[in-house]
Amino acid sequence: MNRVGTRWISAAIATYIVAMALIAFWPTPVDKGAGPWLSSFIATLHSLGVPKWFSYSAIEFGSNIIFFLPFGFLAMWASRKVWLSLLLGFCVSAMIEFCQFLFLPARFPSAWDVLANSLGSLIGALTFAAIARLMARRQLNTV
Repeated sequence: MNRVGTRWISAAIATYIVAMALIAFWPTPVDKGAGPWLSSFIATLHSLGVPKWFSYSAIEFGSNIIFFLPFGFLAMWASRKVWLSLLLGFCVSAMIEFCQFLFLPARFPSAWDVLANSLGSLIGALTFAAIARLMARRQLNTV
């Protein structure tokens, strides 16, 4: 990787880590203020025929997947190894949940969060791999 690429990945990782730390270690749940609005929104969706399984828990699980997509993408960009991106995502997520358990009594650590975050890391890494493969194929076709 050239020097400019190294700077970009370093800046992207640093920015993401700061954002992740703010969200993960905020003393209260980051969606606390949205609770009543979210409950009303979900009730409206259910009244329109959206299945009951689409609940707050499903939204939270999906949000955790989305939260770790950039992690997996950036880890894959840095390492070029899907397995390492997944392992790092799992370890970082487990560490976040453990710290929430120890130090943030208003937060709710969950094994489901670790699973969702790990899935997000995997999807992010696979997305990077697919994009890299497409770009490599395109370069071969233009040569």
